[in-house]
Amino acid sequence: MRDPGEDRAETPVERNLPSGMLSPEEVEARLAEQGPGSLPKRLRDAAEEWIYDLNARGHWLFGVYEWLNVQCARVVFRGVRRRAMHYTATLEGKQGSAEMRFLTPADEAEFASLLSRFDFAHQPPHALDAVTAGRVLRRASYLPFGIFHEGELVGYVLVRYLAPRSAFTGVWSIPSVYNKGFSQAAVAATHPFMRSQWLNDYVTVPLDNVWSLQGAQWAGWRIVRSNKRFHVLLRPAELPRQA
Repeated sequence: MRDPGEDRAETPVERNLPSGMLSPEEVEARLAEQGPGSLPKRLRDAAEEWIYDLNARGHWLFGVYEWLNVQCARVVFRGVRRRAMHYTATLEGKQGSAEMRFLTPADEAEFASLLSRFDFAHQPPHALDAVTAGRVLRRASYLPFGIFHEGELVGYVLVRYLAPRSAFTGVWSIPSVYNKGFSQAAVAATHPFMRSQWLNDYVTVPLDNVWSLQGAQWAGWRIVRSNKRFHVLLRPAELPRQA
């Protein structure tokens, strides 16, 4: 469960905000006003923060949690993953277009090369070595999509299944395409497919990642709750991506 991108130059900050989208100042005000909440809310927040922290630290307990999730995905998510392999989209950016498609083991070398170029603060929820690249492409609970611009793999969208019926989306790209608008377009392009599979379509963004929060909101996601570590955003079916 990670952020929706590092595409800082893509974040629109001067235009009028669409309905339901919060400015950075409004987000800060909401966090400042947020009280401890009810006992169920505090327990839910504590559980989410704990899992998030275990993932970030690579703790063995998260490994157990992920193993159980993968076993569930082998049954529940199998058909979704099979259909995702045929899902493609053309991404219209600010400067040209790109193609998005499912990444397969045949893309392993190029995908590993892409991961080796990721040196920004908010990384994907897995290691970046070549061995892990192969595992990501084969994991039953992952839907890995590649962003291809002029024939080059320049970005990566990861949709992670979380039992029983939720999915969390993140996107990461290399600096050469930060200003082209592909990251937002790619995240938005996954939504019609996820909704067609009857999955709740979430994004989580660390509290300090203002740029990614703005990008996710412009792509149509809305903040549904926040805890001490990150915002949780949901993509309502009725909200179109903002132009």
